[in-house]
Parts: sequence; C-alpha cells; structure tokens
Amino acid sequence: MFGGVATLNLDSKGRLAIPARHRELLSAHCAGKLVITVEPAGCLLVYPEPDWVPVRDKLNQLSGAQVSIRRVIVGHAEEIEMDGAGRVLIPPRLRQIAGLDKEVALVGMGNKFELWDDAKWAAQTASVLAIDPAELAQQMQGIVL
Repeated sequence: MFGGVATLNLDSKGRLAIPARHRELLSAHCAGKLVITVEPAGCLLVYPEPDWVPVRDKLNQLSGAQVSIRRVIVGHAEEIEMDGAGRVLIPPRLRQIAGLDKEVALVGMGNKFELWDDAKWAAQTASVLAIDPAELAQQMQGIVL
C-alpha cells in the first residue's frame, strides 16, 4: 500500500504536506482521516483510521508488563485529518516527543507511515547498512524480498 521515503519539511505551524502520490489513496481509503501516535523507537506512526482500529484493539488487550506500552501508544493516539491542500497538523506534543523540528522523513510501511526526524532516520538507515553482510544475511534468513 504505502512505500518509499519522502524527505519533507514541516511548516511553521507544524503541518506536513502528504506527498501527492499518497493523497488520492488516503482520500479513497479513509477520506483523509488519520490517526497519529508515538512509537517507542523514537518516531511517530501515522495510520489511515480504518487500519488503526484493529491495532488499537490488539493493544487494548495487553496486560501485565505490557500495559505501559499500551498507555504510551494508545494514550498518545490523536485523530488528524488532511485539509484540502493535503496537509496534516502534527500535534505539538507529538512533535516534541519524536523530536520533530523542520526536516522529517515520511516512511511508507505498508499499511501505515513512520514519521522520523530526518537526521534520526539517516542514522537509523546508516546503522542497518553498517551491519556485517554475513550477520545481515543471517538476520534476514527466511525473509523473501
């Protein structure tokens, strides 16, 4: 569904322009209604609203030591909506948690997006690319690309 990495800028109000290649699909799939929340790895998750519901329901079944994960992800979830220009307002609290300032990377992850500070995304990418090829091959065993 969603793939690729787009390096974008947040405007002075904290709005993000969704790339044109994703706007039509988002409009058709969820009428531009999205849910954004934190991801413990240090980015934000952006789901089309219909795809968020089953994730939320699974998270709400967590118990015991996993309750803190549920609190963070579900507790910070906010509904946002694309405006007529295809922009979404990233809530200030979530921008602060993820360390988003100006340059961001919007990463398509199939049924959702990850929204990273661009420098953090570059570091994440460099870290994976620096893994020894033999170790990487072992980690990817059984994964078909």
